[in-house]
Amino acid sequence: MIVKESRITTKSGAGAIARHVLHGAKNEAIKVLSGSEWLLHDHMRKANREGLKYGLRHIAFNPDEAMTDEQLSAFARHLCDELHADPEHLTLVIHQKDGSTHGHLILPEWQQDHVLESRFTWMRMEKVARLEEIRLGHKLVAGRHDRAIAKALRKECRHSEAE
Repeated sequence: MIVKESRITTKSGAGAIARHVLHGAKNEAIKVLSGSEWLLHDHMRKANREGLKYGLRHIAFNPDEAMTDEQLSAFARHLCDELHADPEHLTLVIHQKDGSTHGHLILPEWQQDHVLESRFTWMRMEKVARLEEIRLGHKLVAGRHDRAIAKALRKECRHSEAE
């Protein structure tokens, strides 16, 4: 599964990401599993009030193999767990394009009492993606940080997953 992350500045607002994720014309179908456009704007207002540079974290994920909505939702929750994000405040949208599905997870940078973690997130999200592929029995997608992920899994005593 390919996972990509971008951070949306408070200066730019939530309009562009809301249009892309919730109204993207190039998609055959858009399914909002959680959240709303109003919620995205509200998260941005809170981040602005807190004086944060970034208001939203956009994580796009594209599985190599088909996944159900429930599996995509579970993967989004696993990403929240890894980043210490409150899953009650996420926006999760599934797009269908060219016969395949991909997801958009949008998290508020301000998590009620702390800022969303941003250290080594690329590596950490790849780790969650590899674990999900293992859990679902999907073919593993080679990633840039595979060696570091295996090392981290061994450190967590998850030796079978590291192999």
